[in-house]
Amino acid sequence: MPYNKIADRKGHQGWMKIKGPHFIFPGGGTMFPDGAGQYLEKLKKYVPLTGGVLRTALDMGCGVASFGGALLAEGILTMSFAPRDSHKAQIQFALERGIPAFVAMLGTRRLAFPSFSFDLVHCSRCLIPFTAYNATYFIEVDRLLRPGGYLVISGPPVQWAKQEKEWADLQAVARALCYEVIAVDRNTAVWRKPTGDSCLPNQNELGIKPCDEFDDSTVAWYFKLKNCISRTSSVKGDYAVGSIPKWPDRLNRIPVRAGLLEGGTDIFEDDTRRWTRRVDYYKKSLNLKLGTPSARNVMDMNAFFGGFAAALLSDPVWVMNVVPADKPSTLSAIYDRGLIGVYHDWCEPFSTYPRTYDFIHVDGIAMLIEHQGSKRRRCSLVDLMVEMDRILRPEGTVLIRDSPEVIDKVNHIAHAVRWTTEIHEKDSGSPETEKILVATKTTWKLSSESR
Repeated sequence: MPYNKIADRKGHQGWMKIKGPHFIFPGGGTMFPDGAGQYLEKLKKYVPLTGGVLRTALDMGCGVASFGGALLAEGILTMSFAPRDSHKAQIQFALERGIPAFVAMLGTRRLAFPSFSFDLVHCSRCLIPFTAYNATYFIEVDRLLRPGGYLVISGPPVQWAKQEKEWADLQAVARALCYEVIAVDRNTAVWRKPTGDSCLPNQNELGIKPCDEFDDSTVAWYFKLKNCISRTSSVKGDYAVGSIPKWPDRLNRIPVRAGLLEGGTDIFEDDTRRWTRRVDYYKKSLNLKLGTPSARNVMDMNAFFGGFAAALLSDPVWVMNVVPADKPSTLSAIYDRGLIGVYHDWCEPFSTYPRTYDFIHVDGIAMLIEHQGSKRRRCSLVDLMVEMDRILRPEGTVLIRDSPEVIDKVNHIAHAVRWTTEIHEKDSGSPETEKILVATKTTWKLSSESR
């Protein structure tokens, strides 16, 4: 990637530097130029970053994701996001490093995550105007933060010169939502979100009110930001930080929010057993690269409860669990397990750079483009596979499970996009009417005659 703009502009802050023919990543950031390690040591005085209390984090305006990369050593999985702005390919560099990242920005719509997903939300000089538009952006952060979770803001406006009013406004909004001030350490502020709705009547002083009791705060695909507080009481059961099991125990405990799906508890247990068996078959019989240094960034395009990702726990990978926006909303249960993911409609491009995933898994590719409850297609299978090709790294692997008829169509298209393919029988215990296609993206270029 011949983009040296970030190295030129941010090299002195430790984002990335040029060393010979390579870019290197010293692990720094604008607010921690000496490395995220020292910054985390400061945060550990106020936030329980060790011991499995926290597992899922959101880093807003992440740069090249050095904060999220440093948290991996603490067993915390961070979804880092930033827009494609003047820093150009910052998310592409984050994904090249093997750190979970996503192209996004806070604008007029909710971020594509369910409510109460993240144990920690972090902003290091992200420059998001949290108190603008009657605190709409702070309210969106509150929707995403798990009850009892931690909010960390470093940089403006926290005790920042000439931003006294903005800092006062930020503190006022946090007070109105009953956030507990854990620390204000120079230009870093740490709050903890309350575990219940007890303070909601206090919000009227700023005109911030609780959402309607029937509001579904998990809906987030093409959904406009709301200026009301999502009720934590809308979810029954213990899912707050401190109540939810610690990592890694929470991975295979039945999530409270699995019960949002009818029969969800039994379905979850069956799904966990099914994917443990299937992944074992993948590794032993299909000779896949899972568990090797060749695969780091993995995507599950139809994740359901995240059983595929859970079965890969011992592998050196992270998995982007994608839940189709028109399917049952199981993404909140995925986050309760301590995994990460996003809503998406596969009739649209996925918000990432080209060639950023090493392994793509699809269980039921046809259903991703069909109208719910019918076989009528919303978009083209060709378009979907071209998008998969865009996302996949050269020499990367695609595994698709579906009926023999669908697999035949997929195989034909795969050859057209110059993938090499193998078709395998399904593992024992799976539906009889199912086959598995394993494809590898080849490295090629147009011949002079084709130009």
